[in-house]
Amino acid sequence: MASENSTPPAARAASHLRTLDLDGQSWITGVAINGLLAEGSEESVQTARELVDRAVATQDDDGQLGYGPSYPIEVFSHGREYEASWELTVKKCMNANNTTAIGHGVLDFYERTGDEEYLDAARNEYEWLMSVDRTKTGGIPHHDPEVAGIKSLWIDSVYMMCPFFSRFAEAAEEPTAHDEAVEQYQVHAEHLRDPRTGLFRHIWVEEPDHYPQGTFWARGNGWAATAAVEILDRLPADHDQRDALVEQFRDHCESLLPLQDGSGFWHNLVDDPNTPLESSGTLMFAYAFDRGIELGLLDEAQYGDAAADALDAVTRVVDDDGEVGRVAGPPGGPEAPLTVTPYGQGWYLMAADSVR
Repeated sequence: MASENSTPPAARAASHLRTLDLDGQSWITGVAINGLLAEGSEESVQTARELVDRAVATQDDDGQLGYGPSYPIEVFSHGREYEASWELTVKKCMNANNTTAIGHGVLDFYERTGDEEYLDAARNEYEWLMSVDRTKTGGIPHHDPEVAGIKSLWIDSVYMMCPFFSRFAEAAEEPTAHDEAVEQYQVHAEHLRDPRTGLFRHIWVEEPDHYPQGTFWARGNGWAATAAVEILDRLPADHDQRDALVEQFRDHCESLLPLQDGSGFWHNLVDDPNTPLESSGTLMFAYAFDRGIELGLLDEAQYGDAAADALDAVTRVVDDDGEVGRVAGPPGGPEAPLTVTPYGQGWYLMAADSVR
């Protein structure tokens, strides 16, 4: 039911997000920072800067922001597919690149202030990622293979890493980081995008070659769509892989569009109408569609109403306290509970800022 609170829903959502303890929450903090900066009020920008400054101050010796590696894989135990695939193998592995999501905000404050401390922190994070042992096809694994004992690619990584690479390329005047942004997107797509449906799966493991989580998860497809449009926003017009990435982005959006429910939402598994309607993926598709229109990559007549309907749908589940409902909890997938999360708040603020 829609809220009767007269405060605009984005302002309520931002206010709620500012009350949450985000210390040390890795990618969740990164998405929250992005949302607060999108909402843009003085209070939100101040909160975002406090989170960024703390992440920089606690950057570890490897260069990973916000206290270094994030949570153990044990937190991904609620889905049977995860239990079957990960038990006895990588339960103690720590995340290798989720801390990079905070790097988006770090570079934002470098652009705002010119303070070299932010650029130095971003460079440390970038150099850490460049040092990680890759898959045979050049993909940067989601978890440090020296700790995990395996190399796996997660679709989450394309949003955590690739827009950061694009922003770093501009800020540090290092064009090879643009190349890295595109390469990582394409390598992940090579392994995770299904050629029949055009949709992205969640996780691929190199050896043995398999998908421990192979469903077409809404937020996973959202990571892919939003990453592509963010890369393209900054990728030079004459980059030799730009046309290929534009084609991938358009094809992905074409695969997603007919799966939108009449309510405006997408389902938690986008191709399975028997799964719940879900907010975070819906918001990410709204954002990607709108940004694609703005960049001249998507047809407004085809995608504009879909983006607006998606934002309207999620706005109906923002309550009086500003909590954005129906967000699939970590790690996503078919059995994820619907709840309220900081990244759900962040994506609502980004979509609300974009889809006007």
